[in-house]
Amino acid sequence: MVSPRTGHDDSGAGRAPARGGRPATVAIGDVHGCGAHLERLLALVDRWFPDARTIFVGDLFTKGPEPGRVVRAIIDRRARGLRVDLVCGNHDLRLLGAIVRLQAGANVDLLPRAERVATELLQRAGLMREATWLLTEACDRIEERHPRGLWTVMHAGIDPRLGIERTPDDLKVHLKAIEGEPNWWERYDGSDGLIVVGHRPVLEPIVLRNRDGKAYAANIDTGCAYGGALTAYCIEADQLMQVPGDGLPMPGVELPASFRAAGRGAVRAGA
Repeated sequence: MVSPRTGHDDSGAGRAPARGGRPATVAIGDVHGCGAHLERLLALVDRWFPDARTIFVGDLFTKGPEPGRVVRAIIDRRARGLRVDLVCGNHDLRLLGAIVRLQAGANVDLLPRAERVATELLQRAGLMREATWLLTEACDRIEERHPRGLWTVMHAGIDPRLGIERTPDDLKVHLKAIEGEPNWWERYDGSDGLIVVGHRPVLEPIVLRNRDGKAYAANIDTGCAYGGALTAYCIEADQLMQVPGDGLPMPGVELPASFRAAGRGAVRAGA
């Protein structure tokens, strides 16, 4: 894994090319408006996996201080001819809904705080139109799936009892275990291939593997908006990459229960 502190691969392994000479596929964890962190992470991705296709797991703009930089990073990457795919996160739905209400004449002061701050920051950056395009694109796509079903990237996960085909789209965007109950990946047997998600912030990235060492589930939301790292995962190379967080949650952002239970405001980067 690439060290979040040094930016080097401390395991001694070299850069792993994608199979068949094709560009690698790299999933990007929940960005939540942390634009500077995203820029650094994409630079790291480009170093290790040039020309990689990137898939954002959702929750692009709200909570963090620089949603405009997130917009620019995505647009600039596409302008370089690189493939960028977006899947729907629950906060993307909420922000797009807020923008639609604003366009219909709603008072910005009546919006929930996260959406109000995000829209104000995007307007200040002059990127509301572009952000709306990206949100619309994301909200139209529940998942990105390998043509042969080897892997799927979505926001929240599946109900293992139903499988990927029968899990409703709403669950794939919003699914989260009740406190004290097992997460979906703890009940998943890998029968639908590798599933990569974000949505539920974890102190360290989670990659579950079978007895043969093959990954079948990954959660790469390491809570950048809460002070944690921003994480990426190369599917073909089975490699995590991170940039460190700021150690404290963004102003006005409440820590999730999992971080409060850990007894600290700062989040340790994954290892």
